[in-house]
Amino acid sequence: MDAIEAARQVAETLHKSALKRGVDVNDLLCLVQNEAERRGIEVVAVPQGDLQLNGARALFDGQADIILYEDIGSDFDKAFLIAHEIGHLEIEGPSIDSLTREVEPGRSAEPPAVGAERVVDYGSRERREIIMDLFARELLMPRSVIKHWHIDKNMASDAIAKRLKAPLAVVQQQLIDALLLPPIISAQSAQAELAITQSKPDKSQHTAARHRGSAFQLQAGPGTGKTRTLVHRVESLLEEGVDPGTILVLTFSNKAAGELRERIAARFPKSVANLWLGTFHSFGLDIVHRFHDRLGLSEHPRVISRYDSIELLEDEIARLPLKHFRNLYDPTLDLNNMLAAISRAKDEVVNAAEYLALAEAMLESAGDDKEHELAEKSLDVAMLYQIYETLLQNKNSVDFGDLVSLPVRLVESDPAVQKLLSSRHQHILVDEYQDVNRASVRLLKAIAGEGKRLWVVGDSRQSIYRFRGASSINMKRFTDDFPGAEVNGLNINYRSSNEIVDLYGQFSIGMQASEGALPLKLHAERGYSGSRPEFRVATTPDDEIAVIAAAVEEKKRQGVEYKDQAILCTSNNRLSEIASRLESLGLPVLYLGSLFERDEIKDLLSMLSLVTDQRATGLIRAATLPSFSVSLEHITALQQHLRNADISPLGWGALLDEVPELDEQACESLTRLSAVFKDLPLHSSPWSVLASLIIDHLGWAKQAAKAKDLQGQMKGIALWQLLNFARNSINGSGLPIDRFLSRIRRIVLLSEDREMRQLPQAATGINGVRLMTIHASKGLEFKVVHLPGMVANGLPSSNRPPRCVPPDGLIEGTQGLTGIEAIKAGHNEEEECKFFVAASRAQDNLLLYASSVQNNGNKRSRSKYIDRIAPSLHQMNNPSRCSLEPNAPEFLSVGEEALLLSEKQVSLYERCPRRFLYTHALALSGKRTESAFMQMHSAVYEVLEWLVRKHGETTPSTEELEAQFTQSWQNCGPVDHGYADEYRSIGQRLVQYLMNTRQGRQLVKPEMLLLSFPEGNIKVLPDEITLDTDGNYNIRRIKTGKKVSEEFDRIEYTLLLEAAERRFGKGTRVEAVHLAGETQEVVQVSDRKKITRLDKTRSVMGSIAQGHFPAKPDNRTCPRCPNFFICGKVPPSKILIKI
Repeated sequence: MDAIEAARQVAETLHKSALKRGVDVNDLLCLVQNEAERRGIEVVAVPQGDLQLNGARALFDGQADIILYEDIGSDFDKAFLIAHEIGHLEIEGPSIDSLTREVEPGRSAEPPAVGAERVVDYGSRERREIIMDLFARELLMPRSVIKHWHIDKNMASDAIAKRLKAPLAVVQQQLIDALLLPPIISAQSAQAELAITQSKPDKSQHTAARHRGSAFQLQAGPGTGKTRTLVHRVESLLEEGVDPGTILVLTFSNKAAGELRERIAARFPKSVANLWLGTFHSFGLDIVHRFHDRLGLSEHPRVISRYDSIELLEDEIARLPLKHFRNLYDPTLDLNNMLAAISRAKDEVVNAAEYLALAEAMLESAGDDKEHELAEKSLDVAMLYQIYETLLQNKNSVDFGDLVSLPVRLVESDPAVQKLLSSRHQHILVDEYQDVNRASVRLLKAIAGEGKRLWVVGDSRQSIYRFRGASSINMKRFTDDFPGAEVNGLNINYRSSNEIVDLYGQFSIGMQASEGALPLKLHAERGYSGSRPEFRVATTPDDEIAVIAAAVEEKKRQGVEYKDQAILCTSNNRLSEIASRLESLGLPVLYLGSLFERDEIKDLLSMLSLVTDQRATGLIRAATLPSFSVSLEHITALQQHLRNADISPLGWGALLDEVPELDEQACESLTRLSAVFKDLPLHSSPWSVLASLIIDHLGWAKQAAKAKDLQGQMKGIALWQLLNFARNSINGSGLPIDRFLSRIRRIVLLSEDREMRQLPQAATGINGVRLMTIHASKGLEFKVVHLPGMVANGLPSSNRPPRCVPPDGLIEGTQGLTGIEAIKAGHNEEEECKFFVAASRAQDNLLLYASSVQNNGNKRSRSKYIDRIAPSLHQMNNPSRCSLEPNAPEFLSVGEEALLLSEKQVSLYERCPRRFLYTHALALSGKRTESAFMQMHSAVYEVLEWLVRKHGETTPSTEELEAQFTQSWQNCGPVDHGYADEYRSIGQRLVQYLMNTRQGRQLVKPEMLLLSFPEGNIKVLPDEITLDTDGNYNIRRIKTGKKVSEEFDRIEYTLLLEAAERRFGKGTRVEAVHLAGETQEVVQVSDRKKITRLDKTRSVMGSIAQGHFPAKPDNRTCPRCPNFFICGKVPPSKILIKI
């Protein structure tokens, strides 16, 4: 239990005690005044801005035994301020004064898992205020009380708010915590747990903690008690009388910072409030705030996330003459790749000008074409970097990389700032030193000087965050960075059995990260257990899951609870597969997976989209919910009616009587659904709509609170995570809900949702098998660890260098290596570290798994790591396994008419059958916010359609073409955009390129070409047909974007070629023209591939006829699909879908 939950439980106890004393606890102002009075504390209201408040909204003066608060707002506002001060008094004691400048009654107990908010509010002072806000809310409305009112008395959230005269949003947030999250263990149990962790340090830990006089690096292997030693170091300084305000403790996560704070607070509750304890990023932000004027920033610049950066830059890319990354359709991924390169540069404290110099030097020394290309890509990044820095400055913004690199440059260049920080932070401690990047080291050097009071702890073999600039080389270079430094180690492992320690100890001998590190000679205090680590070999990847399931149950029978077992993987995709199959076997699995792919989340987001979607596409998903069940035929009938209706969003509810196909039951369900959104304004905040849906309209919060099964509890946790994400408003134009949904698409596209897979603190006590990535397991331990995927290209995985390779010489410590060589060397080292981390999480049992056969039947080699640890393993070639039932495919009933499809429809089915279902079978036009690039392309497409329709065999005059372009631009283009002229210029260039490719060609009116198959017919309409002077026909396909890799492998090109040859004869040319890439190529398809793809075409048509429309999830394509939020379930029906 963390300090926040402990404080909330104390507040609940005070509330219940007041109730027993006869206090009217529903009169919140009376409640807090009584609570202060019984302590002998006077409560006085003073005018806002009164000098006694010293600029605060409330304060507690321990000497005068008085609470002052500003006398403004409602009784709830006043009660909350008083309750906040009582929190300081109760938690910190009456001897510590408090000054509260701001309160946030509706705040969440945990920061959002994504976005800039992760680095904010985690200094010690800010952390105190968070705790007191949540104490205050709990004192006024304990979760147990309003949970009882909601579940047992059927009180809706607005009724509770009215009863307490409290803001609805505050009541709903408290209900969200009370109903969606499982109860947390009592404070007494938590204190007992903490007492175990506070055991006395051993001799080596004591010696390390008491080191004085020089910089010190403690190399602490797995399970050796590094955190205990670090805490003891702080305690020893405090015992010596060191001013806690001079102690700086830096970590790499807010979670780690919170755990350290609580351990220190157990012995030094008063001192911990004055320590500076937090992450490198939060410390850097603190420096930016303090010295903002010297950085040319306001006191509180905006901290922007990666997707904020992309939104900042996506309009600029249209104006930049980039050579390799000028994506004129959707530049999101290209921008993300370039921003990753810029972030990497900031990790090395390399600014835009320095990056440009490195790129230019790289180009000058380039030898072959590949080296030239890499250098040119670096020049593209350098160009964007310069623009990006200017934009950040103009927008008063900083990104994550700036939070360390800006303070480094400031402290290194400004002696006054350096002196001030050095005098304030006299004792510096760093946890997980192997994860520091070069910017962090330089910041430490600038502040700590010679480092005589610098103390760091880490393990180079656990360096697995290279993707964010971390490198074990900083562990090796510690004595160079801080001359005279002492290096020592901890050699007693308290976690694992000797058999497990022997295994990863043997593995460590050949690790690259072991070079320059102290030898790993761990002694397992527990000794040998008699249970060797196992290597269980399955057949296929599916069989591997069956083997894992059997092993989990085997360990459960041996007395190991599910919650004490973990399955660790290198990828989230494999974790999702394993979780799904284990759940189908009835095994309790603690795994959220991709939040935005979960059924309950998609249900909610589909309903949310109805608020702003004129076409009401979300109805098809909402109709699958029991409360609003409607058959597919009725929903499609309503959708058909809406296509021809000019209504506002949510106006469909008034049109139900106009749709004759709807029966009474359908009308009743749709009327109920429409009532949910009654009087809801278009500008509603996503959070308020979602909270009301979950708590009051759908009853899902109540269901989660009553759930006894793990899946029901996980549903509640997922809903809580979504609401926590939705709390923060999103800047920009358009409706808040549209911005919110667009943000989700971009987060998924960028894989920025990884952190949202992490469970909130309240979920850690649930008894289910833990599934997580190896990265997420860092710092944790489990009685049993299951490690699947020990195959070639599994662990270690193959090296995939980033699209933007760092320029040669950018990464410090890689002298003599090119940028791409440095990336490869780092990858190999990190893969070894990942295995080391995974193996060392195990306490009692370590089970490794591999499949010997791929899904296609080909043989699969085991991981080369197995050979290195083979003597420590017990191999099982025929392990026990559970019986896995194959996933039953879904089939919809389809009409018996002969199929007539276009080649583009067949191609779409091949890429994603589910999208084909929504787009062509159900004729849905899903909604998504179009970027300016997409709007520009829509305008160009309209021009192309006009050319095919009006000028298939003629060339329009310049005036005609310009007039049509202007009309199409007004219809579809981003006419109100700030850079509309630039986008228009790009669109005109695309059209002009097409016209240039027409020159010298005889145009022939395009005709429909037909391909007949036993399963049906395929109609193919070329975009253009030209006739050469030698009488040969050229069939042209026009695309507005760039050619993608393996584009000609798409089935539509084979069908186009086959149809052309059947109509015009063998040898007919098919050309692909890509306007953005300004390329025209002859489509080449070998006879063998043609036969394969024509067979595939027949298979596609057969699947469509059978009603088989499975989804093909992909993080790159799904978020861009118009049907992203509705994808999955469709209403039950026996309707015959006519294609």
